[in-house]
Formats: sequence, structure tokens, C-alpha cells
Amino acid sequence: MWPAVPLLPARVAGRRAAPQCRCARLNDAAVAAFGFDAGLREVPSRSYSSSGSGSHATSTAKRTGPLATSCITSSTMRLAYGDASAQRSFSGHWQWRRWTASSSTATTVASSPQQAPLLPTRGCLRARDLDTWAESINVLGHVHSRPSCEPFSLSPTREFGGKVETPEDWSISLRSAAGMKGSSSPNQDAFSYTLLRCGWIICVACDGHGEQGEVVAERVARMLPLLLDRHISSMSLVEALPRAFLDAQGDLERCFKTAQFYSGATLAVFCIHQDSHEAWFAHAGDSLAVLGDLATGRTRFVTQEHKAHHPTELGRLEQCGAQVVKKRYEDGEMVSRVFIPRTGVPGLAMSRSLGDGCLKKFGVVADPEVHDISEHWKSCTSPCVLLASDGLWDTMDPEEALVEFARRRRRGLEVLPGAEALVRTAQKLWIESEGDYCDDATVLFMAPSAGLRVEQ
Repeated sequence: MWPAVPLLPARVAGRRAAPQCRCARLNDAAVAAFGFDAGLREVPSRSYSSSGSGSHATSTAKRTGPLATSCITSSTMRLAYGDASAQRSFSGHWQWRRWTASSSTATTVASSPQQAPLLPTRGCLRARDLDTWAESINVLGHVHSRPSCEPFSLSPTREFGGKVETPEDWSISLRSAAGMKGSSSPNQDAFSYTLLRCGWIICVACDGHGEQGEVVAERVARMLPLLLDRHISSMSLVEALPRAFLDAQGDLERCFKTAQFYSGATLAVFCIHQDSHEAWFAHAGDSLAVLGDLATGRTRFVTQEHKAHHPTELGRLEQCGAQVVKKRYEDGEMVSRVFIPRTGVPGLAMSRSLGDGCLKKFGVVADPEVHDISEHWKSCTSPCVLLASDGLWDTMDPEEALVEFARRRRRGLEVLPGAEALVRTAQKLWIESEGDYCDDATVLFMAPSAGLRVEQ
């Protein structure tokens, strides 16, 4: 039986007045008896200090075997990847094929591109198999995050591929920071960026939940690009994206069967072809994707959260026998949780996710919602895309987030640092609202480099 976890707001008061916030309160005594987890857990936390000072990492949990996870420190990086690996600070900013460094840690896995790997199509891919794919001729650049554990610290990354990191004339900023959720809690968010030789760019943002959410999130962030690489040459994105999501779920069930049973991840994916500008969103859960126009500071397309009280989602869940608890508050806010019937667990805060094996037969599906946003993209004067976890979206609306980048562009400032500015703003709002709690927050921002400058 899972212990009862006090409910935390699903949205904290941001820049607007309190009536505008969508707090998932459901914390009255009658409902608390169910022991909601709400996709947030109080788990261990410790981390890496980019300056070399501060606490060394400790194990994130008392685990052994292949799922044992450690917080990332410089010494951990050396042990895992060798002293020969390039160590440098990491801002997550790429622009004009140039890497700009500032904080956190990146490990460059030095290697010459190999031929397309013959990886097993069945069974479990090991971490080394994923590295082999990332170093192959199919991949011009691949970056994925590793969980940090020190409160508010930025996640370190590993880099793979050839010397081409981003296509010419494209810019990207990747930021993920641990929240403050307990004495030894890892960042359960994860991200990846991949440039395939065939011209597709793939960005993935994941938000893990449950006891081993960081394990599930990192696996999904790494597997999705590989699976899309397998399918993208033989089918359209409208077919390849759902196939990749379901294959990633199958991978979790085969290779992380225990970890994914009571843990899972939501995710948002952005794919764009660097030449044709064919662009797609796919998401499951409450990690959202936003297309905006920096020239106007307005959003052009925003994906919607998958919640159990939405009519279509509710119908599927009830047909599959799930127990859905809903409550509407006086200000109109509706919140909901999904349970295994008559158990009081796990109280999932979304209706779609990868992992969460205990709820798959009760209608919590891994199927993504897929959108072709190509025409929306081409209609923007200065298009940009923002992917983020609910650590950001629970504190501000998409247009509020987009304003940060548009304001920087309008004032002639560097636009890419806006990603970290959003992460830090979200953390500030969490602490102002909750005092001793802050969710993990991840922001991925991508745009053509020319659109980051105001024409004189």
C-alpha cells in the first residue's frame, strides 16, 4: 500500500491574481484518504556543483542492480565516461554551429561516426547500444540529460555524434533544473536533442513521476529519437510518431518492467525537417508544446493537457474500469486523479503517459496526440517552439512564457538565455507559493537563428 502523500498545487500563483491559478487542491480529509500521488513524489535529492564545490552526489535511492541510479557529479562523470572525455560547462545553447558554454556540465563522447549500427530489434537495448546508435553515421548530433540532485541545479548532459551539432542557421537552448522535493530527490525531468543525417531534428522533453520516474524519463528521452530514426524513412510522421511512442512503451515493459509499474513519464516531442520545414508536435500527458511567433509575442499553436476529467479521456478510462475521482472548486477549477479500483493508488494526475504499467489496462494509454503544425510554422514571421514540463506550466501560461523570449528579441538582447530565465522564474514562483516545495522544471527552446534578431 502506498503511503498517503499530501497534495501539492498543480499550478502555483504566478504573475496574475490568485483567481487565475489552477491549483489542484484535492487535499481535504475525505479525498486525502485515497493517498493521492498526483505525479509528484517526495524523493531523495543531491547534485553536482558546476564550480567543483558543494556536496558530492549520493545515491538517489537504496537500489541495487541495473536500475540503481546515482546523482551526477564531476567524479561520477569521470568514473562513468573516463578522464579522456572532454569536460566543460554547459549552458544548453547552440547557435550557428557554435557551442556556447556557461553552467552545469557536459560530457562529450569523442568518437568518429560509425556505420549504421545493427542493433537488435527485439529484446532490450543496453545503454551502450544507445550510445552506439548515437555515434553512428545516421546521427549528426545527439544530446541527452542526466539527472541532477542538488536543489535548483541544472542537469548535466552527454553529447554524441559528429562535429555538426545543430544545422546552420538554427538555434536551440536546453535547460532542466532540479526542484526541491525532499532531502535527496533527483531531477525526474529529462530531455534530448537529435539531428539525423536525413535532415530531421527531434526534440524531446519528459517529466517523470513515481518512485523511479527519473529512470523512465531518461530512457524515454533516449529511446524516442532512436525509434523515430528506425521508422522515419519508411512512413510519414503521422504514422511514425504514434509507432515510436508505443514502441517506447513496449521497451519499458520489456526492459524496465518493475521500474515502470508504479512510475512513468509524460512527454512532448517536436520534429522539424531543416530544409522543408515540415513540423510536427506529439505529446502525452501534461508536458506541453507551444509554437509561437517572436515578432508578435503571440502563441500560434498550443497542445492541451491530457486529464482524466476531459470527456473523451474520461469515457475511455471508465470503459476500461478505472476509478476516476474528480472535484470542482468554487472558482471553476476541475481536478482529477486515476486509481486502480478500490485500492487508493496510484492517484495519477494525467490520463496518458509512458510507463505507469499498473494503469495500462485501466485506460491510461501511451498513445500520443499528434499535430502537423507545418502551415502554422510557415505562417509565422519569426517562428519558435517551446517544450516544457509542468514545472513551468503550473506557474505561467504559454503566452507568458513566450513573452520572455519576445521581450529579449525586441530589446536586442540574446534570446537563448530566456530558457534559463524561465526555469528560474518558475522556481521562484513555486517557492513563493509553497515555501518548502518546488517542482523540477525543463524548458527547450528552438528557432531559426535569423528570427532571433530584429531587422533594423
